[in-house]
Amino acid sequence: MVKKALRLDRHGPPEPARSSTWPGAAAPLRRRRFVQGVGATAGLFAAPAILGGLRADAAAFNDPLFALGVASGDPGAHSVVLWTRLAPDPLNGGGMADAPVLVRWQVATDPGMAKVIRSGATIALPRNGHAVHVVAWGLPSDSWFYYRFKALGEFSRVGRTRTFPGRHDAVTQMRFATASCQDFRDGFYPAYRDMAEQELDFVVHVGDYIYENGPRGNPIAEGRNHVSEEVFTVEDYRDRYALYRLDANLQEAHARFPFIVTWDDHEVDNNYAGLIAEEDGPAQGEAFVERRRNAYRVYSETMPLRPANRQHGPVMRLFRRLRFGRLADIHVLDTRQFRSDQPAEDGFGSTDPDSLLAEPIVDETLFDDTGILDPSATMLGNQQERWLTRNLVRSRATWNILAQQVMLGQWNLTEAARLSTLAQLPPGMPPEQREEIDKILRRIDDIFNVDAWDGYMAPRRRLFNVLARVRPSNPVVLSGDIHSAWGINLLDDFANPNSDILAAEFVCTAISATFESLDPRPADVVVRASVLADNPQVEFFNGLFRGYCICDVDQTRWRTTYRAAGTLADVLNPDPLALVPFEDTPVETDSVLEIEAGFNAPGSGARLETKFSRIPLGV
Repeated sequence: MVKKALRLDRHGPPEPARSSTWPGAAAPLRRRRFVQGVGATAGLFAAPAILGGLRADAAAFNDPLFALGVASGDPGAHSVVLWTRLAPDPLNGGGMADAPVLVRWQVATDPGMAKVIRSGATIALPRNGHAVHVVAWGLPSDSWFYYRFKALGEFSRVGRTRTFPGRHDAVTQMRFATASCQDFRDGFYPAYRDMAEQELDFVVHVGDYIYENGPRGNPIAEGRNHVSEEVFTVEDYRDRYALYRLDANLQEAHARFPFIVTWDDHEVDNNYAGLIAEEDGPAQGEAFVERRRNAYRVYSETMPLRPANRQHGPVMRLFRRLRFGRLADIHVLDTRQFRSDQPAEDGFGSTDPDSLLAEPIVDETLFDDTGILDPSATMLGNQQERWLTRNLVRSRATWNILAQQVMLGQWNLTEAARLSTLAQLPPGMPPEQREEIDKILRRIDDIFNVDAWDGYMAPRRRLFNVLARVRPSNPVVLSGDIHSAWGINLLDDFANPNSDILAAEFVCTAISATFESLDPRPADVVVRASVLADNPQVEFFNGLFRGYCICDVDQTRWRTTYRAAGTLADVLNPDPLALVPFEDTPVETDSVLEIEAGFNAPGSGARLETKFSRIPLGV
């Protein structure tokens, strides 16, 4: 997703504007401009004891054959996926000969790999970019392990991974991270550096692992840029993933924790929907279908996924369920592959007819109540909707986690749109004309980001109806996409602030991707104003910092800690790059939100509670 913020100043060459019937109209409000515009771990081995050893192993490791490191993912009670890729020349297709290579693997109970308990061999094939996926079976449940690969006489670094608790294991807590949106061009990854120093059971990545665009004209630092133009082919996507995986902090996080991944749009193309490319995107029709197939193939090669969830033909069944004992069911969703096209011409949209009056001002189609309220629209597709409903009905876990991409909660951004539009009016516009425009904008009841669930109100209502009818135990939604941090009470009726809470949503900010621009402060101001004006369901918002979330969960309480790259002093620093995450940027706790188990019982009156915040919502 392009940055969901409000552009108050434009950087670089402006986009050509459509003709407007309003003299001196503001710049178009289309999304491209609008967005660019504004505890302890259970198991055999404790995590902290070996962190230093793993980092030392990585420092000593210098074999270019395994330049992209190692990774693991999707743990079960007795198995886990192990991954690596042979790529001595990772940014130029990998550098391997067009021949299969025997790769051996080992799993041990010690970081020195002296106590090997499982081992085997597999083949790295040229058609898969010499990527290797191994499902290591027969492992004790709820335990930590170490693993490595060997090929052509060379060893990889040692990684660390774990199995999840089984149904009969006594498990009382878990601690994990959520991450998203890591545009290589927009900043470094101090968030992953900080993450790798934490005691975590796993990491959930909810999408935008790579960005498909070409390089920045003015990079933030030497070498921190995409090294090729926009990506389309298998070879392009392989080199782009390799660029990201060469980052030492990202490699370290992968080597220390198993990842549970899903995608959003930038793994393919910004704002795509199903088989439909972004409006005005460079690849349309059959060319986009081929591009998507290429992107899916390389995602399948690069991520530590089980065979059932890797590419088979033109589609991937990425939606799946993982179980952390009886403490949590993790329902991993896919809101890109099967969705219908966005309404309102893939821009921002409104269900209020008064928005028609604003269209000539912003030079953008806004009013599309038919599309936004379309009962035939889908975000998940019929099969995935039925699968999720069935899982929620059958779940007996204490917590039900929905790991997905775009914001599920409502965000009425009319005030943000008003402030952004007024800020972009020509300075010399007569005051009476400016006042008339302001009156028109104030008449509009709603404007929504239609790439999120706000543009798919009927599918959201169907999901909310399931949550209201079934009342699965403690549903929590984890989202990303919007490059800012949010905590939202998902109410049965957003028009009634006193209605039942059906679920809680925690939206993690971006690892590095900008919120509106490299300086997020103007966007933070207008979005914060919109939250306070029209969105009482939002408990927390901060668009100033890049970072990630840590979720501490036990039988009685969920606590989300928002970790932010940057300090309060950075907010006051006039340097426009003051809030860009650099390699040495400190990472601090920005906010802490909690909710008690049982919150979604009918009539509970429960809400998210802010326990700590460096910058309260009203500031």
